[in-house]
Amino acid sequence: MTANIILYKSLETLALLLGATSALFITRLPAWGQGTETTPFNLQFLYPPAVDWFLPPTPTLLEPYQSPSPLRGGVWGEVSSPEHPTQSSYSAEDLKSEGLERLISQQRQTPPTQPQRPELETIQEELDEDPDFAIVPLPRYSSIKGIHGTLDLILTNLGENDQTLDLRLEGGERTIGATFRYTDPWLESGPSDSGYQVRLFNTRSPEPEFLEGDREVNLIHDHEAWVDRLGGSLTFYQPVTPTGVVLSAGASYQRVAIRNSAFTDRLYASDRLGNPLTFSEEGLDTLVTVNLGLLQDRRNSTEWPTQGYRFQLATEQSIPVGSSDILFNRLSASFTQFVPFQSQTFVFNLQGGTIIGDVPPYQAFNLGGSDSVRGYQDGEIGTGQHYIQGTVEYRFPLIEDLDIPYSSALGGTIFADFASDLGSGDSVYGEPAEVRNKPGNGFGIGLGVRLLTDFGPVRLEFAVSDQQDLSAIFKIGERF
Repeated sequence: MTANIILYKSLETLALLLGATSALFITRLPAWGQGTETTPFNLQFLYPPAVDWFLPPTPTLLEPYQSPSPLRGGVWGEVSSPEHPTQSSYSAEDLKSEGLERLISQQRQTPPTQPQRPELETIQEELDEDPDFAIVPLPRYSSIKGIHGTLDLILTNLGENDQTLDLRLEGGERTIGATFRYTDPWLESGPSDSGYQVRLFNTRSPEPEFLEGDREVNLIHDHEAWVDRLGGSLTFYQPVTPTGVVLSAGASYQRVAIRNSAFTDRLYASDRLGNPLTFSEEGLDTLVTVNLGLLQDRRNSTEWPTQGYRFQLATEQSIPVGSSDILFNRLSASFTQFVPFQSQTFVFNLQGGTIIGDVPPYQAFNLGGSDSVRGYQDGEIGTGQHYIQGTVEYRFPLIEDLDIPYSSALGGTIFADFASDLGSGDSVYGEPAEVRNKPGNGFGIGLGVRLLTDFGPVRLEFAVSDQQDLSAIFKIGERF
């Protein structure tokens, strides 16, 4: 690995450590002039995977704001990171889902025919709290966006149903954007009721499909391609069984433009070699989709799972409108099994997806990165119309009762990742992976440590790819 990559990874780790420190010691602020106070500890998983899976394939609040990643099933927006639908590094690291997580837990533990009074009384007491307001700044670093930062303005405990308002502002070396979300977890104030979420966004940054690879292909004058996404979505979700099955349905609108920097009105429909970047000849596509999803979460914990499973299935259908006339259907699934063995846990994840029709490059499956195959950079393996991906992890405790502030347990992990685009790189419109000579298949192994904190699990991992490239990963939030 080159000295530059080592330096970049050191910067990434330093930025995230500084961000975690700033979150720990952020000043408490009263909500609407009242005495109630909140800190980031009340807002674990600002954008959790459970909620992101019900969102359309638009950039998530988690890093990076980029095209959908297979890790989240390839359908739900950067669906993440942190920092996810994934590549994204969604990392997930995502929207506070106290309502949805509690809803799923209630459905899993208590059949509808049994009295639920004690649990509902506890929930109602929480809902009766005054609104809380928090500001969460977090410096970040990624290979795609460089050094940047996010600022979350979050208002929780609104109304009778624990509604949440949050606004994320992002800016830095190679990114700028804002995303707004309004979430009502229970329309009728009950854990078995449906909920909905409204999302508005406008983000600009480079994305993995147009980067990495053995060959660099940029716009004319050697400018990098920036993907400008402007739009919104509306998603409803409904629990349907006492075993935690939740259905979602929604629609989204995106205006996707290719530009050469953060602040410009210029549009680009092709790269310097003439390969198309958008369906329209103007460099501006209109993308309208309807989305259906299914989630069953039977893990024994959302923060530190040791047994159970999690299954996700999603489909997304585009509706051809405007001059771009985009028509495709994306189907994807992911299954994760947690197998306990004494005090250790084996984790098995298998996921895959396929796209029927003509998909623009910025909506294809990106492979490689911290939430795909570790040891590779985001999108370095390939950008395909189909994919399959698998992970095996061995997790073991190091210190089960950690006596340090804000932290309660420390564990280790050994892992192996594999992904393949199944030879579909040349099926994507514009063939972004083919022109950059991306391999299409990749394998990585590594080890790391995991820390359970009051603001979620934190993981530090070191991985090596089958190309002998090394990477260091520091992220907040569980991968599965």
